Amino acid sequence: MSEAASAEGEWAGCRVLVTRPAHQSGPLLAAIRARGGEPVAFPAIVIGPPASEAPWQAVAGDLATFRWLVFASTNAVEGFAERLAAAALAWPETPGYAAIGAKTAAALEARCGAPVLTPPDFRSESFLALPEMAPAALAGQRVLLVRGEGGRELLPATLTERGAEVVRLPVYARRAPSEMPPEVRQAIVGGALDAVVLTSPDTFANLIALLDAAGREALKRVPLVVISPVTARAVTDRGYPEPIVAPEASDEGLLQALAQQVCRPT
Repeated sequence: MSEAASAEGEWAGCRVLVTRPAHQSGPLLAAIRARGGEPVAFPAIVIGPPASEAPWQAVAGDLATFRWLVFASTNAVEGFAERLAAAALAWPETPGYAAIGAKTAAALEARCGAPVLTPPDFRSESFLALPEMAPAALAGQRVLLVRGEGGRELLPATLTERGAEVVRLPVYARRAPSEMPPEVRQAIVGGALDAVVLTSPDTFANLIALLDAAGREALKRVPLVVISPVTARAVTDRGYPEPIVAPEASDEGLLQALAQQVCRPT
């Protein structure tokens, strides 16, 4: 029997709620399905344009003045690329490119065609530990941080403390969905889920905001599989049990965590 055939059905009966944004959830949903599991899709974040294009208009003509263009997510890469294309601008050659996370780095490199500086794991703390982000290397340099609205302040605050001039450029906004489908709520309240996958603090916050008291209490009895320690802290800060943290911040890491601790082969 081939490896693919032997894997088929190994997660039979395992129902997993996936809260990734709709345009990013396809590969994870397909991978769960390919293993015989039953993915339940509920995008707990809706990605849309930022409230204002003024920050982009302020920097569009000055991109070559930055030492680093730092991208916080694949959404940031795509949002920046869309604005360059709309303005008929090429990716600038002068700055260095950096990304937080391997997936973001791959998307950025494919777009800009230049080497991309990235830390070994998906954490701002690891990015800040890179030699290129040391105070001696940053003093007097301009850094453009391309991200979504309302991102964490650890990165820009620390880079500023190290002497850099940091400009925040929001190119997308994360918004909560307006409602939760009744079948998703029922799956949570009725104990019909084996796990919930959470890929950011916002996905968790939005999920519990859409649940009533009974739903929030029921969610405490469902294993939560999170993509990073930052998301894990968001879970425990709300009084929920310690979640399962993926060994790496990727679909592969989430699948590994599910395989090892939730969707065991039948």
